[in-house]
Amino acid sequence: MQVLLVFLSVIIALSLGSKLPLSGTQHLNIHQRIHKGKYAHTGQFPYIVSLLTVEGTKGFPCGGSIIDHNWILTAAHCTHNKDWVQIFYGTTEKWKSEISHVVSSDNIIEHEHYDNRTLENDIALIRTPYVEYSELVNKVSLADRENDYVGAWSIASGWGKNEYGIEQENLQFIDLQIHSKMNCWNYIYKPSDTIICVAPFVGEGDSGGPLITRDDPKLVGITSFVGDLSGFTRVSAYLDWIRSHTGLQ
Repeated sequence: MQVLLVFLSVIIALSLGSKLPLSGTQHLNIHQRIHKGKYAHTGQFPYIVSLLTVEGTKGFPCGGSIIDHNWILTAAHCTHNKDWVQIFYGTTEKWKSEISHVVSSDNIIEHEHYDNRTLENDIALIRTPYVEYSELVNKVSLADRENDYVGAWSIASGWGKNEYGIEQENLQFIDLQIHSKMNCWNYIYKPSDTIICVAPFVGEGDSGGPLITRDDPKLVGITSFVGDLSGFTRVSAYLDWIRSHTGLQ
């Protein structure tokens, strides 16, 4: 265990990578920040997990959401080409928890049409050992298929850098209103039923994290990219894909 902790401390100190999302949209990137967020208290968001994704000797921070005892939902750009992932449950502190699991790339299911250049179909599943639910660890329900959630208030959370570029060791969250599809389409220069847009908020380390409706909490989005608007993978567009791989109903 001590050897693993030392290894992880080295990984964490390594530099982060970046990529250009959505072809033709030079004003977007995945170095995202939670702007003017509030600190979460323990147990406030029991569905969120902190991820350390590792490729070779480089470690990358991401977030994810518990959708079942054995499954985490996150962004494909978080898991792409990664060798293994460590998952930290039930904590507001980044990479610190009493419950954690390390899983190999064999347990990562990336969307078969994910494009690492444009970030289209930016969604992935991580199969995990069975995790018991508690006050600190619990699943979140998936979005409703027929609801586009336009105008709905939502909550985004994560451990990403704040607006000053300062690393955050404690979980932050912010309330955001979901934009119309037209606003989103105008921003990314193409119609898309697989993306939700909100005002910018997210940062390095927030990728893959949840966007949850504030009333009647449902997982509606997965943090994907940021610019003048932030883009989330629209979960309702991938319900069949999720269920075909997990067996969830």
